[in-house]
Order: sequence, then structure tokens, then C-alpha cells
Amino acid sequence: MRLVRIFSLAAVALAFAACKGIFIFPDPKVTDPIEISSPSPTEQITKVSLNETQKSYVAAGNGMAFRLLKELYDGNNIVCSPLSLQYALAMTANGAEGETLQQIIDVLGYGSDGIDALNEYSRILLEQLPAVDLDVTLKVTDGIIVKNEFPLLPSFKETVEKYYYAAVENMDFSDPVPVINRVNDWANRNTNGFIDKVLNTGDITPQTVALLMNALYFKAKWAGSDFEPMFWEESTIKDDFTLADGSKTKVDMMRNMRYHKYAQMDGFTVLALPYAGGKFYMYFLLPDDNNLDGLLEKMQTLSWNDVVSNFKQDAEVYVKIPKFDIEDRFCLNDALKAMGMEKPFQSGVAEFNSMFTAKDYFFWISSVIQKARISVAEWGTEAAAVTVVVMDGASAPGPGVEPKRINFYADHPFVFLIGEATSGTILFEGAFTGK
Repeated sequence: MRLVRIFSLAAVALAFAACKGIFIFPDPKVTDPIEISSPSPTEQITKVSLNETQKSYVAAGNGMAFRLLKELYDGNNIVCSPLSLQYALAMTANGAEGETLQQIIDVLGYGSDGIDALNEYSRILLEQLPAVDLDVTLKVTDGIIVKNEFPLLPSFKETVEKYYYAAVENMDFSDPVPVINRVNDWANRNTNGFIDKVLNTGDITPQTVALLMNALYFKAKWAGSDFEPMFWEESTIKDDFTLADGSKTKVDMMRNMRYHKYAQMDGFTVLALPYAGGKFYMYFLLPDDNNLDGLLEKMQTLSWNDVVSNFKQDAEVYVKIPKFDIEDRFCLNDALKAMGMEKPFQSGVAEFNSMFTAKDYFFWISSVIQKARISVAEWGTEAAAVTVVVMDGASAPGPGVEPKRINFYADHPFVFLIGEATSGTILFEGAFTGK
């Protein structure tokens, strides 16, 4: 099942052109494409190495992920990447000051530790997550395109290159089409063609001065072998899936039975299916009743560490999971404001004095756009997300017994996550509703 949806969640005056939904995508192919500078590990590491403070950042980031999912969920299938959003906003935060900086850090969940701690944590994840299992393809790539008339401060440019491996490039923004093509080509190459068009003709206005971008790409086979795969294609059947209103539809349901990790929590069950070498997992959170809204509410106070500590592997689990393909495009302005990030969007009020050399201008975020896609099938999973923070500027301020056996039938709406086990980091999240 495949569902493509376009979202326009914000309609404030300053961001209207970027979020109003004029979806005309130019051809992404360009000559002399943007440099790709993300690290490519050649040696596998045993785990992501974080100190105790950085481990608390993982928990805080996962909390942000659960809040974001609740803000975006509207009853339909959904996929997004909290980690891609984290990287785009973390780069942006390095250009902010005062309350603007604090609101961005607070939304990301890093409290009072400051931007230097956030940068170091981001660098560690960027370098180590792709190295923890070389049988999993994981790419984290950052880039910035800046209007020629607004060069970056050397200190800001040095920081994003050092900690985020960001390729920085200046362009003429007088014609938005070449800029859009350049971004879309960059997204295409950094997601192996899985996402090819992120920005459209309405996303760049005469006030746009910079685009801060992150691309996150994941591709992995399920754990198993050619002789004993996680799912046999021959075992997939058409089966009933109960929608939120109680009606039924038919979906392609993948099936298996083996000793999987699972956790029976208050009102829902979690199933963990491993990829490749067992460092990355897809987690399925299935409410005991057909109430996904109730599960999302529970997740607002859920500690992911508590879920992980409750995992057991003491039973054969009979699994039925739908195969699906979901693609989404969001303007995240309203969701981020609802989570507490208001000042960065306010023209004449936002404090982005540490990003550009120009001192007689005011800068603010006009829109945060994310496009994400996930495909889950018998062979494994492919997922990608691209997040773009669109910065605007103006010259004046504006506004031991018998083996037990349990069933995990994902035959009604559920939440899914893709996470890395040694750090606990959540890369992708979403919900499958059957719609």
C-alpha cells in the first residue's frame, strides 16, 4: 500500500509563500552539483559512545520525537524523521542568540547545557551511527546554500563545517528555479534517489537568504539469511485490517513466528524486529484496543528507556505486520510553534545575529519543510528524510517451562519507529492507519 500526502500546516503572513502549497517542482538535475561531505566509515564500531549527559540528550530527543508525532498526526498514515529535524535545527541554532537560541534548544530537549554541548553530541551521532553496523546503509548529510549578498560569519561557517560536515555554498537567488533544482538534486543524491523533490516554486521568496539542509537515508535488510529470512514473500497474504472507525479493509500482511523481543506495557505492546547485525531495529507500538489517539497521548510521558528495559525474549511471537510505503511532505511551522519554538519565526524579533555578516538586517525562520518516505517489505526497509530550514531576512523589523506463545497482530492502527539500539536514538517514526 502506498500513500502520498502533501501537508501545509502553517499560513502566517511571513511564511505564506513558503507554506501555501504551490507544488510545482522543477527538474532536480543540475551541473556541478553540491559537494557531499558526510563521513563514510570503513571500520565497524561496537556501539555509539556517549557520556551520561549525552545519553540524557538521547532521551530528551526521543521525547521531542513523540511530541512531534502527536502534533503531526491527523488520522492518516504518516512518516517523519525527528533526527533529520534535529540536525537542521541544530545547525540553525548556531546562528541564534538569546531567547531565540534557548527556544530552539528547549524544543530539541537540550535545556540549559548550551549550543557547544549540542554541537558535540550531534557530531558524535553523525560520525558513529553510520559506523555501528556496516551492513546497514545510513547516511547523515548536511548542507547550506546562502544568498550571495548575505555571506555567513566565518565563526558560523567554521562551526557547521566542523561539527556537521556541512557543505556551504553561495548562490544567486534572483531566479529561484536554479536554487530549487540544486536543493532537489542534493536531496536526490543523498537519499540514493529515494526522495528526489523537496522544494517547489513557492518555497523561495525575494526575502529568502539561506537554506539549511539535512538529508537522512536508511536502508537495511531484516536480520536473517537467504535460507531463513525474516519474512518469506510466499507467506504474505491479504488479510483484514480494522480502521479507526471499526470498518475493515484488506492489506498485504507479512507473517512469521520466532523468538522476538517484545514488551507488554500499560495499554499497548511493543515488538522489536532487528535489521542486519542487530544494532538497528524497527519497533511497532500496538495499542491493546483500537485507539491510536490514546497511544499517542500515552507517548507524551513515555520514557523510551523504560520500554527498552521491559523487553523480553521468552516467547515465540506470531507476527502479522502490513507491508507499506508512505510518503509525506510537511511544513513544520505550526508544530514547532506548538512545541514552544515561537520567537525564531518572528520577523524583527528573532535573534539570528550569529549567522550572517550583515548587521543592518533582521533574520528569521520563514519555514521548516520536511519530506520523508518509508518502504517496509519482506526484504527489509528503506527510509529517507530531507529537512530544509528556510531563513528570511529584511532590512527593517517586520511582524524454563513450556515455551509460551503470544500473538502480535498489527491488524489495527499502530505507531512504528526505527531506532539504533546501543544509543537508543530514534531516526524515523510514523503511524500506519490503513488509510
